Amino acid sequence: MRTRLGVWATLAALVATAPALAQPGATPRPPSHAGAQPAHPEGLDCIACHVDKHRGVQRLYAGTGGRGVTPAPDRMFQVGVQCTACHTVAHSPEGARDIVGQNFRVAEPACLKCHGERYRGLIQRWRTGLTAMRETVAANAAAARAALDAAGGGAKKAQAARRLDDADHNLRLITLANGVHNVFYAANVLARADAWLGEAASTLGTTLPRKDATLVRGGYCGPLCHEAVGLKPKDTVTFRGRPLPHVRHATELGATCTTCHSADAHKKLIATPATCSACHHSPQNDRCESCHRDQTAFYRGTLKTALTPVAPNVMAAAVACTSCHDFGKPKPGAAIAETCAACHEPAYLPLLTEWTKGAEADAKATAGALAAAERAVAAAQRAGRRTTEAEARVKEARDALALVRAGGVAHNPLAAFTLLGRAREAADDAKARATRP
Repeated sequence: MRTRLGVWATLAALVATAPALAQPGATPRPPSHAGAQPAHPEGLDCIACHVDKHRGVQRLYAGTGGRGVTPAPDRMFQVGVQCTACHTVAHSPEGARDIVGQNFRVAEPACLKCHGERYRGLIQRWRTGLTAMRETVAANAAAARAALDAAGGGAKKAQAARRLDDADHNLRLITLANGVHNVFYAANVLARADAWLGEAASTLGTTLPRKDATLVRGGYCGPLCHEAVGLKPKDTVTFRGRPLPHVRHATELGATCTTCHSADAHKKLIATPATCSACHHSPQNDRCESCHRDQTAFYRGTLKTALTPVAPNVMAAAVACTSCHDFGKPKPGAAIAETCAACHEPAYLPLLTEWTKGAEADAKATAGALAAAERAVAAAQRAGRRTTEAEARVKEARDALALVRAGGVAHNPLAAFTLLGRAREAADDAKARATRP
């Protein structure tokens, strides 16, 4: 501990290196060190002792300071909004202002002045949301720290310690600099911190406490902003030409906003087919039937066709999708035949190949018969002949072929080969009807 003499000695050294105090009528000496800050009007170089306490706040507002995240300045920073535009209410005691200066705190009327009533309550929502996120991350940090303290030495502990240090830095930045100064960057910084804590725990051979962490997993856009200003997500959107149940992904299937949208660029879509596969084809996902409805209907025999009743696969009542499809393996398609042998005799191994190759030949023959029937119907129509019955048969053949292709032969081989056979019969019948005089 420093003695009182030591403290005074330190202050004396600082004073000795600072510009001399100005006397009435005297001209202050310029700073003696090159590149120094301009001297205070009274001759004091305050920075010699005092560090700017707003530096972290300024960095946060400018979208920097966090580790492991892309810099992202607050939108108001980008358009030049100064601190005093939001900090409008005098905060320092009245009797002290003329001596120590004035501090100002944020008041909601400053938000409403520019943004209107639609934004009432938004800043409090930010505070509440970020507080919840910080509490989640802090709890996980404490759990990770306890695991680190209990671990032995070695490279894994050092690696976990680095991750924990990075997470601690991000947590301190948002806590001390007040994440409201750049709310979405702050949320992203906390999410990155939480991910690092998960990595640290995994490295140490443990897991963090399970809790509802939707916000720190990236689901903060709605609670922090969109819901408050009345923006509702579309129930269904189109992704790569296919309809996607947007709301259902966020409310039922565990996806968060940043699963598909950029955390750094507002509204930017970053999802790719690989993003979908990472969830839908993960070993943990056993809800295949919610998306693969054509295959499910074919497997379970629930689809309807005019040509023939479709009976369920004999395994439908006992075998789930993931019993055959293991997307945890590098080549899930090639691994399906191996799963057959787990329940059946080795003689069943060639069956999958026979089904797929045989079906390819059958489907090709059916497509050829259908094309011939369509040509015959078109020729009859050009000749002015009536083709109503032939057209109906062509539609039956076309629908049956489409059902087999969509459902997948291997999901119900007996039904597939039966349907393809009936489709060829319907196509041949249509051709015969169309060519009759």
